[in-house]
Amino acid sequence: MKKLLFFFFTFLFFNSVNAENVNESNFLEFLSKKNYFSADFVQTTFKDEQERKIKGEIKANRRGMFKVIYLEPLNEIITSNGHQLYRLDREMEQLDISEIDATFSESPIGIFSSNREELEDIFSVKECLTDQEIVTCVLEPKSEGSFLKLASVELINNELNSLIYFDTFEQKVILEFFFVNWDKILDNAFILKIPEGIDVVNH
Repeated sequence: MKKLLFFFFTFLFFNSVNAENVNESNFLEFLSKKNYFSADFVQTTFKDEQERKIKGEIKANRRGMFKVIYLEPLNEIITSNGHQLYRLDREMEQLDISEIDATFSESPIGIFSSNREELEDIFSVKECLTDQEIVTCVLEPKSEGSFLKLASVELINNELNSLIYFDTFEQKVILEFFFVNWDKILDNAFILKIPEGIDVVNH
């Protein structure tokens, strides 16, 4: 019993220390070492005193591959193999395919799908604030033309809890993450299965 208690308190102690060790100088390195990311999320968007809430799922790796599934009412899938972007609108029964460009690296998905060099080229860490086991780091895009104006990433015991960002459309978006997982994701998880009867549009 004493050994179990010792392990428990040691576990809490080291988690607390690790959380405090995340700071302005190593936050992007901390993120980039997480080669894979998957989670469920609730996205809340605020604009002109209106609020829209939607649930979804996200998968990403540091080779530029990602898949974002928006559930009802949006009912849309956005995925990339690192080179091409696929946007499936199931309501419109249309699949748009285009070459991926830098705007996605500068968007919130880039935080999870860009490698360390890309992250350092795109973002600077304005500050990291620590409150016990909670660390909140604020990212600023280096490009004036970036889709993001500001992004705030919150960690609890080094686990991703939420992402808040402001974009060029004057929107505030809050992403709350659940069932966060950093384990390896096979490449076939990013493949988009195209339903029958879908119109394919190449751009």
